[in-house]
Amino acid sequence: MDLWKHKYEVHKKKVKKQGGFTLIIVPHYQGKTVRIVLTPLRIYTILFTFALIVTFAVSFGASYRELLVNAKAPGVYASSLSVEDAKNLQALQDELAKTKADVEALRQYVLALGKLEKDVRSALKLGGETVSLESILARPSSKSQIQSYTELPKTYAQVRTELADTSKQAVQTEQTLTMLQETVYKFNEMKAQTPDYWPLQGSITSYFGWRISPFGGGWEFHKGIDIASYYGAPIRAAADGEVTFAGWDSGGYGKMIIIYHRDGIETVYGHLSGIDVKVGDKVKKGQVIGYEGCTGLCTGPHLHFEIRVWGEVINPLKYLE
Repeated sequence: MDLWKHKYEVHKKKVKKQGGFTLIIVPHYQGKTVRIVLTPLRIYTILFTFALIVTFAVSFGASYRELLVNAKAPGVYASSLSVEDAKNLQALQDELAKTKADVEALRQYVLALGKLEKDVRSALKLGGETVSLESILARPSSKSQIQSYTELPKTYAQVRTELADTSKQAVQTEQTLTMLQETVYKFNEMKAQTPDYWPLQGSITSYFGWRISPFGGGWEFHKGIDIASYYGAPIRAAADGEVTFAGWDSGGYGKMIIIYHRDGIETVYGHLSGIDVKVGDKVKKGQVIGYEGCTGLCTGPHLHFEIRVWGEVINPLKYLE
């Protein structure tokens, strides 16, 4: 007992000398009593250590949040970029976006050319295809296609090359189609002015060429064909053209119409009962111009139909058949 008291007195003197606190932990039941001596040095050490831990935690949290923001930001690569590199990269991205827009506009232009091609082929009634504009966009190519790239500088050059190639092909195709369209227009115009449309649906009662005159007097040269149908049946223009004569012919044709078409070609419609056009009228192929009758030198209702080329009569069946 005296020994323990002596040790306590010695420790008490040391604490008083050094300063600080002593914590005594006494268990309720069994166990040893624990004493913790808190000197100023220990207190300062604990506080400093705690401050370091808090500072490290705050710094780490801020750095982690910044890392997440940078990772989610568009256009940021894993490797760090200098300010100058970042500016150049942004400029390339802007230029690439503009180029993609140009390519998309060009694609729409080429598709429009494809529709023009389809219309031209439809007008010509062509079955096969020798020009395919859609293949410009769909064809296999060793060049890179427009897509999302990661190597931007290399990609930009490829995009510009593809744009130039597609533009060149589109211009060439447009020139070809424009020439073809002009040819189609001329062809259709020429076809419309060709007298290949039957002016009357009926039966041929007299053909082109030499025949025995129905009025007596031997052989005569018949300058056209006679087509018979019911009296008053509509007579239609054999081709597009302009009416150059519409009236009475004293040479035996009776009521007659003459239409000029093209290249010296004109058609003659004789023995009509009625006329629906006048001189100077523009008529279309298949348009009603008069009615079947039996005027002039005629033995029965019919249409006398002639085709003349620079004033010379030819067999109408060469055009109608």
